[in-house]
Amino acid sequence: MTENLSSKIRMLGYCDDWRASPGSTLNFKVSCDGIESYRARIGRVVCADLDPAGPGFRIDPVDDIGGGPLRGRFQPAYPGSYARIEDSGKLLGMRRFSAAALVWPTLPGQGRQTILSRWDDASECGWRLELNDAGELSLRVGKSECVASGSPMIRRQWHVVFASIDLDSGEFEVAQRPLREIPGTVEASFAAGELDRSALAPDMPIPFLIAACGSRTLAGAERFFEGKIERPSVFEGVVSLEIAEKFLLSGGRFIDSGGIRASWDFALQIDSTRIVDVSGNDIHGRVVNMPTRAVTGHNWNSSSLDWRSAPNQYGAIHFHADDIYDCEWETDFAWTVPADARSGYYAALLEADSGDSDYIPFFVRPNPGERSADLAVIACTATYLAYANTHVKVDMVGSEVMSECVNQLSQYELYLHEHRELGHSTYDYHRDGSGVCYSSRLRPVLTMRPGPYTFNYINDTHLLAWLDHIDQPYDVITDEDIDSRGVDALSGYRTIITLSHPEYTSTKMWDAFDTYQRNGGRHLYLGGNGFYWRVAFHDEFPGVMECRKGKTGVRAWEGEPGEGHMQFSGEPGGLWRTCGRPPQSLVGVGYSSTMFARSTYFRRTEASYSQRFAFAFEGVDPDEVIGDFGRRGGGAAGIEIDRWDPDLGSPPNSVVLASSENVGIDGILSCEEYTIATRATDGLQHGFVRADMVFFETPNSGAVFSVGSITWVTSLSHNGFENNVARITENVLRHFLATRPSGGSEG
Repeated sequence: MTENLSSKIRMLGYCDDWRASPGSTLNFKVSCDGIESYRARIGRVVCADLDPAGPGFRIDPVDDIGGGPLRGRFQPAYPGSYARIEDSGKLLGMRRFSAAALVWPTLPGQGRQTILSRWDDASECGWRLELNDAGELSLRVGKSECVASGSPMIRRQWHVVFASIDLDSGEFEVAQRPLREIPGTVEASFAAGELDRSALAPDMPIPFLIAACGSRTLAGAERFFEGKIERPSVFEGVVSLEIAEKFLLSGGRFIDSGGIRASWDFALQIDSTRIVDVSGNDIHGRVVNMPTRAVTGHNWNSSSLDWRSAPNQYGAIHFHADDIYDCEWETDFAWTVPADARSGYYAALLEADSGDSDYIPFFVRPNPGERSADLAVIACTATYLAYANTHVKVDMVGSEVMSECVNQLSQYELYLHEHRELGHSTYDYHRDGSGVCYSSRLRPVLTMRPGPYTFNYINDTHLLAWLDHIDQPYDVITDEDIDSRGVDALSGYRTIITLSHPEYTSTKMWDAFDTYQRNGGRHLYLGGNGFYWRVAFHDEFPGVMECRKGKTGVRAWEGEPGEGHMQFSGEPGGLWRTCGRPPQSLVGVGYSSTMFARSTYFRRTEASYSQRFAFAFEGVDPDEVIGDFGRRGGGAAGIEIDRWDPDLGSPPNSVVLASSENVGIDGILSCEEYTIATRATDGLQHGFVRADMVFFETPNSGAVFSVGSITWVTSLSHNGFENNVARITENVLRHFLATRPSGGSEG
């Protein structure tokens, strides 16, 4: 049993960007466990699905990485968020000082967790203010320690923590006090001790860390704090707990700046990774590994839910021991995209003589202002990021009930379960129970690569295989390209295709799609549950995306009260529907239901027989059902499906061409679709549980065709691509690519 539940993956990698263009260079970073050498080659992905009954796994060779075998080496990942202040000299030489902060611990009693430190692990010199194994506040100076004993911290409650060190007298003190009086707890705890004066090392240039302490064996830090920290401050001289508390609770106004050496106000520059010292000494720092900002502080009073309107109530940062932004692995090989490289999905294949292998995925798109085809396929990299390295199957209570099947773990999913250092998806919880709202591509993403994990990325390559089958040229444009370049990334393409599950969309992306369509662009939305969650990318730091889950929608977690606005943009997170832009207003349909157990089919509506839509159904028997086959659940309408609704913005000129049938009890209504929970929310009893195929025209001869189902693209390859799903899709695509206006008129 142990052998069966042990992952055998020994080779992993990622590249410094998912996006490349002819002439640009990608740097690949690889970690090998017990593999001395390997070979690397580049391929263009046509289909990434290993299913022998599917379109057929195919990656066309493009280039070999020359120079002989590459040397294998192990490169570890070091998660854990903290703030780092390089010692500029202004924190040196302090023989008498005090330090204090407001803290909101989430896992007290689960290992040592550092709150503030100037600690050199190699020499065991300096000091650490931390929680000990019992969750009590402890101050360690060298090998000396004193503990505010008998009073462990209270989980998810605000406390003042305080320490003073007097090198001249050889005394040190530690104290803590909860901000709210709770019966049965100690109002304040104090402890004092004698220190080894040689251990303080006041003149040693040691970085000041918040939420961690220095380490000689890890990536510079360890013993990470779990929870929120607010207004960490260093006082000149020995002050009392009462004075420190008044200073912290007054927002730094109780003591004039002459008595403060450093005080970091986390309410400033929330949208950045910078932390600002407001003492006047300019001892600024930065956060590492993307801890969560734009979170409520000790004084949040619920008068505002937007950190931008009341930043003084958002002066905390939530740190986690499992945060990670960039693995920071060293480069093992590079590849420059040839000038004549075709746009598409790509991967670097790593192979060792032992049989170990891995794929590192990326995308080749045209250089800005250039294009090689009239059709652009939109790689939904925001969705790939949202699901990156998800642990839902293992960690989510009721995951098998939700999916209505026994969970089967691929080698990738098993490896992720065993190696949490590779980080989480936005569907996961941190170790302390808070939701994960950031996801980065600067790490191996095992849920987005050719192989056994079939959701999203691999489903999308079914469409690529179909385009190859019909010999249709296309360019690939990524979500990040659209977010950074806006509609310019789409302009010039007569038609775009969004794939099986473009669930996550930034404001810049939404605006670009909308502008493209209104300017005459044609859009085939060939998926389900699209344009659902609002996300944001960081202008300064590439490859990281933010998603805040709101109070409705199909969500794996729900954010803390008051923490629904995103750090990166300040915008409210959550569903686009609750932000006033239902998906129906963009593509005619919007998410309504999940149906994981099986998939079903479509039947044409009476409206579809109009001569106006004859182009879409040419070669299709008028009486046959559409898509009663496919590689995901046996049908073209399944997994997650979307419905037409004019009350939610489906354009007045939109027409339902087909709707799903036989959804039955397998379809469950999405929670934002009802206000009162009843038993009548399945496909047998509720009319909203359906998928709709919709067409409508937009200004300037533009048009949109939507199928409202994730499994549409995974039905394309049935019967060697000879089926009515493939026929209808090709009919619409050819029509959209034609030079005449997309819409017809009644014959």
